Amino acid sequence: MALALACTAVSACAEDWQFSYTGFNENGAFVHDARVDGSFRGSDLDLDGIISLAELSSLVIAGREYLDGCLSLSDPYFRCEIGAFSYKLTGQLSVDANWWGNDEAFSGWGAGFRTGDQYSQWSYGWADWSRTWYWTSQTSFDITPAPAVPEPATGVMLLAGLATLAGVGRRRAKEGALNAT
Repeated sequence: MALALACTAVSACAEDWQFSYTGFNENGAFVHDARVDGSFRGSDLDLDGIISLAELSSLVIAGREYLDGCLSLSDPYFRCEIGAFSYKLTGQLSVDANWWGNDEAFSGWGAGFRTGDQYSQWSYGWADWSRTWYWTSQTSFDITPAPAVPEPATGVMLLAGLATLAGVGRRRAKEGALNAT
């Protein structure tokens, strides 16, 4: 119970978020239902209101797990990188992540995700293809849980509570003095 209260009070415990971006420009046309989903888990260890890459424990983009997935592999044919990650607890997400692979012959594949810019997928060798979705002003962002509404400052609330208690105590003291006479 104490740990739960501490986590709530300081936002330093791990939390999970699910996010999506919907609506991208592809080949000059806006595709309203083009969607990229993801999730991440992290803790605001330094209590600065931002989950940074160092505070991240999981990152999944379009089904690809980066931290417990390809970053932890020693496979010479499959790689990934997280160039940048930041989530402000007020609701702003910034990610730059890529993965790619190839076989021993001549085939390769991969994807890249950079918020505010593009999401791309590609393949070469047996099947050459690529797709790039570009952000537009119409691209929408959703995240759950929703960003927390800032609470009133604890100190201000404490002072207000103490002032209320002092007023009630003073009033009772006056009522007691009047009843005694």
